[in-house]
Amino acid sequence: MPRFVVCLCVLLAVLGGFGARVLAQDEGKAPAQAPEPWYEREIRAFEAADKEHPPAKGIVLFTGSSSVRLWKTLAEDMAPAPVLNRGFGGSKTREVLEVMDRIVFPYEPSVIVYYCGDNDLGETNTDSQAAADGFIEFVARVHERLPKTRVLYMSIKSSVARWSNWEAMHEANEIVRKYAESHEYVGFMDIGKPLLGADGTPDPALFEGDGLHVNAKGYERWTAVVRPRVLEAWRARE
Repeated sequence: MPRFVVCLCVLLAVLGGFGARVLAQDEGKAPAQAPEPWYEREIRAFEAADKEHPPAKGIVLFTGSSSVRLWKTLAEDMAPAPVLNRGFGGSKTREVLEVMDRIVFPYEPSVIVYYCGDNDLGETNTDSQAAADGFIEFVARVHERLPKTRVLYMSIKSSVARWSNWEAMHEANEIVRKYAESHEYVGFMDIGKPLLGADGTPDPALFEGDGLHVNAKGYERWTAVVRPRVLEAWRARE
């Protein structure tokens, strides 16, 4: 047998053995895990707090993005209604939907106040229908399991930072407004208009330095709109 043929056979045998060892090692490894969602730590913190101090059933639940999370005076602003803040910063609609089983349904809330969609549209996304559809799906899931729970939608706010995309945000709000008008146990609250100045644009005096999040004065404006609706819904609970 020619020498090069012998060498080739030896080389193939060596490579074959190496491949078998690699395959055997790979089969012994655990499958790679998907990276943890960015919000997981915050959701686990909510669950730990719930375990240590279980919230009462039938409370008023606020959920959504950072405009909820940063509402530090929420409990006193909504008194005497008992409220629970489960907003997590940076969240988009799909992420709120993903954690409903963990930070919505366990409380069996009598009223839910929802604020999301702001981050969905941001400064450039103009898919108003998708942002509105996320809330509509949220309501459908709630009413499938909690049919008498009232869901109040805080409209996507007008802000200095995202004013250039206000047309798309306003359109999403209008879709939800019409939906709420034709659905029992769903309400719409306009929190964008109270943030506008005399010239019809967002008043910088009501915002933090980032031009996106409202400051204490901004939350006062919201309280004037949200509190009466929350108390009305909470007192009407069944």
